[in-house]
Amino acid sequence: MTGLAVVTIVAGRRGHLTHLLEGLQHQTRPADELVIVRMDDETVTLPSRPARRVTVVDLPPENGHLRLAAARNLGVRTSDAQHVVLLDVDCIPGRRLVETYADALERVDGLVTGPLRYLAEGAVRSGWSEPHLRRHSEQHPARPAPEPGRLVRDDRHELAWTTSLALRRDSFDRIGGFDERFSGYGGEDTDFAVRAEQAGLGVWWSGDAVAYHQHHASQSPPLPHLNDIVRNAGLFAELHGWYPMRGWLEEFRRRGLIDFDPDAGLLRVR
Repeated sequence: MTGLAVVTIVAGRRGHLTHLLEGLQHQTRPADELVIVRMDDETVTLPSRPARRVTVVDLPPENGHLRLAAARNLGVRTSDAQHVVLLDVDCIPGRRLVETYADALERVDGLVTGPLRYLAEGAVRSGWSEPHLRRHSEQHPARPAPEPGRLVRDDRHELAWTTSLALRRDSFDRIGGFDERFSGYGGEDTDFAVRAEQAGLGVWWSGDAVAYHQHHASQSPPLPHLNDIVRNAGLFAELHGWYPMRGWLEEFRRRGLIDFDPDAGLLRVR
């Protein structure tokens, strides 16, 4: 195994994917491989040289559910790279993201992540530059943002989101990949992070691995995913003894959409 692969999964969001690919074209150190897992039947249009090698693989929905956990597993296992970066299709990688993750994974064995800056609506235009993205974005308030040049250990595994996450391939295999019993939206990345902790892997924050999250329409709580969230939260509780996504579950309960009593182990859609 050699090199570094970036893995992204996509359903719709072709405009976002275009900007992600543009970001990969401008890296200080190109990715050795880009793996795109396509979960729909829309065309993937590739620019020149977003990585030294590009592979597109397909994983269609199953019974109407996007198989996010299975898609990430497929993406990682399609490549033979030593290092893997999971990058959400909504993210534009900062120019030093690939170089920074590659350097960090030579130094530490764990989950490495970086600052997430959320872009304002309409901020990404043709011919964008990274200074423009920085001016029109805000750092996510719940996530650390170390100074440039710093790599800091901070074992809050619940913040190791697959939005932008790097690890060694042998560490991915040690964790066992993503649990494909999680289907649809929610819970699979928290489960992955918990099992990484159980495998003895720490969390590291790099100040230079910046990703810019592109704006898209969303709901809070995400009502279209209610059934997925309830099902996956229940599975997570069976596996780990506590419920993830508590804020959403409490709001669903407040709106009368679910019965939820974590002390009694009760969670069901009304």
